[in-house]
Amino acid sequence: MRVFRAVLFMAPLIALFGAMCFPNNARGLPLFARKNALPCTTCHFAFPRLNAFGMTFRQNGYRMPGMKGESPWESKEFPLAVVGNVGYSYSSVNADTGSGSGVRVTTATGAMVQNASEFHSAGTLAEDFTFHFDANFAGIGQQLSSGQAYVQFDDLGKDGVMNVRAGVFDADIHYLASSRRTTLTDYLLPVTLAATGVEFNGTRSGWTYAAGLINSNRMFGKAGDKTLNNAENPFLWVMKDVGGSQLVGGRVYLDRQDPRLASKSASLHTQAELSAFINKERFIVVPELTYEKYSDPDLTQRDKAMSGLVEALFYLDKNLHWLLTTRYELRHMPKFDYQGAPAFAEEDDEQMVANISWYANPNAKLGLEWAHMADNVQGPRTNQINLFVNVGY
Repeated sequence: MRVFRAVLFMAPLIALFGAMCFPNNARGLPLFARKNALPCTTCHFAFPRLNAFGMTFRQNGYRMPGMKGESPWESKEFPLAVVGNVGYSYSSVNADTGSGSGVRVTTATGAMVQNASEFHSAGTLAEDFTFHFDANFAGIGQQLSSGQAYVQFDDLGKDGVMNVRAGVFDADIHYLASSRRTTLTDYLLPVTLAATGVEFNGTRSGWTYAAGLINSNRMFGKAGDKTLNNAENPFLWVMKDVGGSQLVGGRVYLDRQDPRLASKSASLHTQAELSAFINKERFIVVPELTYEKYSDPDLTQRDKAMSGLVEALFYLDKNLHWLLTTRYELRHMPKFDYQGAPAFAEEDDEQMVANISWYANPNAKLGLEWAHMADNVQGPRTNQINLFVNVGY
């Protein structure tokens, strides 16, 4: 096992070194690019970020336009992709000592880290049958954990008007997803909904849409309840091409949580979002707004929150090697009083991320990233710098 982990840790460094020494020959095309003999830029603005064509390809059950699905045994390429990310991480945390004196102390740590070792298998099993499975090591010394694991029945409605997906999947809008980010730092806001259940999705006349029913995380219900139904959280999202592959989207999610009132079976968390995908050949801008409302607020839960983000990606050169990614996120939680007494003070949480990456080829990059996280209520203030190598095959 130690030898296996050492190979996983060193593989991205070796692969990037090869790409730097032999950039013209280093193709390193991942799963679908290898299968369809196409460059990765057909589907990706910058790996793993999808462009408009890539979103269509994903929605079409990993099939090129006009093509039918096939079983993995009919394909010349085995449906497996590997992603590795290793590097050096330095973090500085400024926090209150907790002594009540108001004194803050800054601590710093630095270490070589394994950020990702992921395995992905996806594609078609039959003419109208799609699958996706992935797993990853959470870090050095950690166990292999499963991620997405679903199957999808395609074209139950003609030309992709209706598909049905079941299993464990990410219920996210195609252009805003944690798994598709070009930064090492994840989103502060809940852009990706980790779902276990069933989803109906499709596309027609420039609209892409999905609706589903998934499990909640409730552990108990109303006193005296003898059953616990976790398949109870509905969601709906829509995305519209408004012209020239410029997209707008929205999502609504109803999350039932453990009841905060003894008289109720569950407390409701409602989340509504609006976002857009503005893009040209060398840049992408994604703005997003989120509103959250909580029923039965009390001394453990506020009544609402408002959030927003702006993310921008820009290629600094015409050869599409140098990519700059910046993101700003803010989550605002208003002051909340419970039964006439102060329960929560007003709070703003923010995150800023800046990343510059050099792509030796579309699937091998060297990145330098700075991330800052802070709030306005004297919580920890964190600055993190990461230098990393990311390779996908």
